[in-house]
Amino acid sequence: MARMVTNVVERFAGRWVAIAIIAAWGLGEAIVLPVVPDVLLYVLAIAAPRRAAPLFGWAVLGALVGSLVLSSVALDDPASGRGMVLGVPGITEQTLGAAQLAVRDGDPLAMVHLGPGIPLKVYTVAWWEGAGTPAGYVVGVLANRLIRIGPGVALFWLIGTLAPAFVRRRERLLAIGYVLFWVLIGLLAGRIEGISS
Repeated sequence: MARMVTNVVERFAGRWVAIAIIAAWGLGEAIVLPVVPDVLLYVLAIAAPRRAAPLFGWAVLGALVGSLVLSSVALDDPASGRGMVLGVPGITEQTLGAAQLAVRDGDPLAMVHLGPGIPLKVYTVAWWEGAGTPAGYVVGVLANRLIRIGPGVALFWLIGTLAPAFVRRRERLLAIGYVLFWVLIGLLAGRIEGISS
């Protein structure tokens, strides 16, 4: 019975509703949601490896659209933009200050890092307070999502592609490991925030 979960997730990944959820989650996380779309995206990638790339593309597109929405707020009313991101749990003035320092010269690659760190939404607000250009900003957003989310998608795609029988036989073990993975990421992100503040 437990093996049926992977089959259900695989069928779900092939439906338009999965695309809509991933794109909307990417959009929302780029503006105010504190939970990254990777949480669902990685599960879909391991259960339905053939859908990993298209779903990742939709997550990136959603993040780009969300980032442009937040940009319009930050450009129109900088105080509102700051207030929006500072209202997200875990984001502090220190986080925003670190992002401002990173992007002050307008280098879009300053927004790129692997693993936990400054959220994209914080870079968005910081970018428009610095010397960055619109084209540089788009490059930074795309590079951020590719480097920040892409390796995880690739890893889970690889596992789902090379070991589908293992994934189906070990669903419970993988589910426990997956939850522990995200708990560890959350603890690590909190530790990094604590160090930088």
